[in-house]
Amino acid sequence: MPRIPRLKKGEYCTYHVIQRGNERKNIFLDDRDKQRFLDTLASIKDRFNCKFYAYCLMNNHVHLVVDTNGSDISQIMKSLNVSYVMYFNRKYERCGHLFQDRFKSEVIDNDQYLLEVTRYIHLNPVQANMVKDAAHYPWSSYAVYTGGEDQLQNLVDTSLVLKYFSDHYAKACRKYIEYVQRGTEAENDGEQRPAILDFPDAEDEAIREPASNLGPMSLIEAIADEYSLQVSDLTSKRTPHTAARNDAIKQIKRRCNLGLRDIGTLFGGLSESAVSKILKG
Repeated sequence: MPRIPRLKKGEYCTYHVIQRGNERKNIFLDDRDKQRFLDTLASIKDRFNCKFYAYCLMNNHVHLVVDTNGSDISQIMKSLNVSYVMYFNRKYERCGHLFQDRFKSEVIDNDQYLLEVTRYIHLNPVQANMVKDAAHYPWSSYAVYTGGEDQLQNLVDTSLVLKYFSDHYAKACRKYIEYVQRGTEAENDGEQRPAILDFPDAEDEAIREPASNLGPMSLIEAIADEYSLQVSDLTSKRTPHTAARNDAIKQIKRRCNLGLRDIGTLFGGLSESAVSKILKG
């Protein structure tokens, strides 16, 4: 089937864009990779004078809501992907394709759909069983919409979405949180929710999202839940819950791409030798 040409440069459009790793492999192997991707987004924003209304970085795919501001969406994504792939291949001493085919996109042509798409994106980690609450996932723009993450305010433009809830910022944030939380309810509660662009097998992929694909902090959160503890009970250097803490350290080492120093930092500043001793125990 021939490709449908995208809208031409100069047409002002807002897009929902999704991009997945080749063969559904992870495109982020640690948190530094995710941060590098966000740094690249910021550079792209300045270069093309575009706007990002929402994003979510999953382990093997990303969701973006992009207002092109008259630029060509294909050029925006090409620049983003080329820059990140060069970084990724250099860091991991690899070559070849990182992303699967070309990105998928659809035009967001009405206000209600814009709200639905941002909610869908922010709930991605919840649907993938990575966190129980969207607010607990650090690699989406949800924190900006809830009044936090001031350092991301220059990357994400929340004004267009939040103005539909209230002209007062704090009230708009509160109402948006309520709106997102309604999206997790089992019953439709009367809302007409359109189908959102995603990969055909996204639902199956979310269901089988393994614990090994969790980021370090999300994995610590999951382990804390298993032991009926708080995250701080595991990450305190002088925790009395050493058995649970040591189990968490071993799982982090086995499932995440972190060195001894980084693991020690997660757990209250443990030394590399202390982490090594725990791993050998």
